[in-house]
Amino acid sequence: ERIESRDVAIRADTPCPSGYTSHNGLNFTTYCEQNNPWNDAMAPFLVPSMEECMERCSRYWGDGEGCYGVVWREDQNCWLRNSATGTANLTPLQGIHSALVQSSQMKPLNKACPYADLSTHDVNGSYSGIGYTVHCGTDIGDDADICWDDEPECLPSPFQGYFHATSLDDCLNICVTQHPLCRAVAYNPTLEMGYANCWPKTSFPNTLGAPGGNRTMHTATITTIEQIDTTCPSNDQYTATGNKQFDIHCGQLNQGVNITSLHTRNVTACMDACAASNKNCVGVLFDSSLAGGLSNCYLQNTTSVITDQTSATYAVLAGTTLPTSSPSTAPLPSSSDSGSSSKAWIAGPVIGGIAGIAIIAAAFFLWRRKKAGTAAA
Repeated sequence: ERIESRDVAIRADTPCPSGYTSHNGLNFTTYCEQNNPWNDAMAPFLVPSMEECMERCSRYWGDGEGCYGVVWREDQNCWLRNSATGTANLTPLQGIHSALVQSSQMKPLNKACPYADLSTHDVNGSYSGIGYTVHCGTDIGDDADICWDDEPECLPSPFQGYFHATSLDDCLNICVTQHPLCRAVAYNPTLEMGYANCWPKTSFPNTLGAPGGNRTMHTATITTIEQIDTTCPSNDQYTATGNKQFDIHCGQLNQGVNITSLHTRNVTACMDACAASNKNCVGVLFDSSLAGGLSNCYLQNTTSVITDQTSATYAVLAGTTLPTSSPSTAPLPSSSDSGSSSKAWIAGPVIGGIAGIAIIAAAFFLWRRKKAGTAAA
C-alpha cells in the first residue's frame, strides 16, 4: 500500500530518532522524512510513536518470516515491511519516517539441533542442580505462553513474542531467569517466527509434536530441579558473610523493592548473597516453592510492612527500621524503566500448596495488567 502525505500536527518532541535499538535487541537504521512504499507485511495499525512502531516490528511473527522495516506517519499510522523491502524505494516526504532493520540480525542461525535428541544436560552458571532434556525438531503449543516479567508490555498476536536468542542454550538462560516459573523453551533458529525466536513456556506436554508452517524448531524441557530446603531456620537470627546479622521471620513476608533475584537452595544462602551484595541490600524474600520462578531468592533494598503469610520466609538486616502501620492499599509490583529494580515480583514467597500458588499467580497477573496499562499510556 502506498502512503500519501497528510497534513498532521508536528509534535514538540522529535518524531524520528537517529537510529534505534528495540528492547529485545533489534537494531534499526532510520530514514527521517522519507517514505518507503510497498512490501507490506500486514495491514497498518496505530501506535503513538515511531519507537513503538519499531518495537512492534521486533516482535512480529508473520507468514513464514518476521519484520524487516517500518514506515511511521505522524498521524500515528504504522506499516511493517517484509523481506522484499530495502532502500531502493526511499522517497523524500514530509511527516513520514522509515526504518530498516540491520540485515545481519535477520539471517538464519545454525539450524542443526545442538545436542542429540532426548539427551540430558545441566544448565550452566549459577543455576546448579537444574537439568533439561533436548527434543530436536519439536515444538510446544501456545497454551503454555504467557507475558513474562522481562517483557516491557504484553501485546496481542502477532506481536506476543519478545525474546531473541542465538542458540538453544541462550534461550534456556532466558528461561531460568523469568518470573513466574519457566519449565521449557521452544527455539526457532531460522527465524521463520521473526526476530523474537525464543519462547519460554510455563509447562510442556508428555508428547511433543512436530512444528507447523515448515519452520525449524528445537525444544528443551526442564526435567530436573534440585530439592529446595523448605524448612525455616530454628533460630530467629543468622550471621551471614561479613558478620552481618539477619532477623528471620518465618511465616511472614515483606513487600520491599527488589534489587535482583537469583537461585539458591535455602534461605541462609539467600541471606549470604544479600550480605555480599554491594547494592545496599537490607533484606531478602525466599520462595522455596519456586512458583515465582527458578530465581527464588529476592534481594531487597527497602522494607515495607511485615504481614503474615503461611510458610513464607523473610529476613532483614538487624537494626533495619520497619514501618509499623499497613498502607491503605497493598502496593502492586511494577518495574522501573531501567530494569534494575522492581517491586516484589510475587506477593510473598509461599512454600507450597494450591492456595499459595494461587496467591502468587493472582499477584503476578495483577502486576502484568498494571504494567501493560502503564506501558500503553
